[in-house]
Amino acid sequence: MLDDTSNRDVTKKIIVHHTGNKTDVDMTARDIHLLHKYDFEWAGIGYHYVIRKDGLIERGRPETMKGAHSYGHNGDSIGIALSGNFDLADPTEYQMRSLMMLSAYLADKYDLELDDKGTLFGHRDMNDTRCPGDNLYNRLDFVRNYA
Repeated sequence: MLDDTSNRDVTKKIIVHHTGNKTDVDMTARDIHLLHKYDFEWAGIGYHYVIRKDGLIERGRPETMKGAHSYGHNGDSIGIALSGNFDLADPTEYQMRSLMMLSAYLADKYDLELDDKGTLFGHRDMNDTRCPGDNLYNRLDFVRNYA
């Protein structure tokens, strides 16, 4: 197994992703679970939450378990993936509203200050990647300030 599924003891940050598929398709948490399990040979979905294009929030990996979404940062973070490729398209308004609500909920639960750039990140802030795509990354300040 290539990912560590042990318990996560602390939450210091939220890391935002896009699914980044070649087309801007709406992937479910189950779709991602199967991809991660069988193509990547992980224990299953690496994200803790998936936000669908209609704004539906689906659970992925349990919050108590280390994620498999941002190398070197899985032990102290929650991973949220928005379904789509945000280098090709914009996130929907439904997705943005759900991201703000979920981020506010998690910030309250784990006593994080969202308006501090040290708590809510795009994947590219952690690792060498384009994720979560320019069209989502450029909106993260809005999420930090209004969630």
